[in-house]
Amino acid sequence: MTGFLDGIAIDLDRVQVALDGSRWLWTCDHTESGEPLMLRLDPAGAGTLPLPVVYAGHGPLLAETQPTTAAMYRQVLEAA
Repeated sequence: MTGFLDGIAIDLDRVQVALDGSRWLWTCDHTESGEPLMLRLDPAGAGTLPLPVVYAGHGPLLAETQPTTAAMYRQVLEAA
């Protein structure tokens, strides 16, 4: 699922890394006002927080990089 925060698209299906290095994952739940709930994956985890609170308190989020798999290479080569 893609969420939007201040006009920025955030891929909620992937682990997000905040500017302070904390890692967050969408719980597939929303607050009563419709904001995605994020779970902190670090040992110092603070439980679940709404996406805007994570963004305001921990900085902008970027999707965690994923290693390229053989299946990804195959898909690209077959499309060429």
